[in-house]
Amino acid sequence: MNIERYLTAHRQGTPGQIFRLLRQGRVTVDDLVVDSPRTDVTSGQQVRVDGVTVTGRQPQYLVFNKPVGFVLNLEPTGQRSLGSLLNPLDQQRSLKALADLPKETVGLVLASDDEHFLTDVAQQNWRSTLQIVLAQTTVPTLPASGAFEDVTSHVDKVRQTTTVSLTTTDVPAGVSALSALANANEPVVRTQLGPLALPVDLAVGTYRGLFAQEIDALNGPLDTSLKMT
Repeated sequence: MNIERYLTAHRQGTPGQIFRLLRQGRVTVDDLVVDSPRTDVTSGQQVRVDGVTVTGRQPQYLVFNKPVGFVLNLEPTGQRSLGSLLNPLDQQRSLKALADLPKETVGLVLASDDEHFLTDVAQQNWRSTLQIVLAQTTVPTLPASGAFEDVTSHVDKVRQTTTVSLTTTDVPAGVSALSALANANEPVVRTQLGPLALPVDLAVGTYRGLFAQEIDALNGPLDTSLKMT
């Protein structure tokens, strides 16, 4: 079979991810880099991804709803860390977080044992959507800043609150601006990163695996100069 089908059969990711593996020169057959999906592979050949023999173990891609006060350390023994939230199976993986959400905030955090995935996502420079709920019905004014945009406010007269949202590629600056607003009911929450919204059914302090379409979307557009067949 060809290398694309071989990697698919051995659970090395979505079709889009396998395309990236080949284009990034991360696949070798008998120590020779393979970048064409049409390259044939036999059962006696040694296929590696990132220098590791392909065995059918699929990389892990996770989305967390981070609690307030938790740091992004994935070590299972870390106190008040994402690692302490992992189930026993996931504790055995060398996971890392896309480390850009301060511990005083809540919300969407990505983690994976595929460092190339985290690097690819970071290079997309996705905008984050941040929001905070204020115990007031007057719309506040944020100081002018080039660090964030698309500032919106929603007044809920029943609950007597105002939700303020903004988008930014500078998460610390956005968090700082929202945290400085008076009458905050709760911490700043990241509700979206690029194309990925925080799942509405993902409770604070829990996580789930990313779906294939979410992984491909976060990786950004593919180079279509090479067609996979």
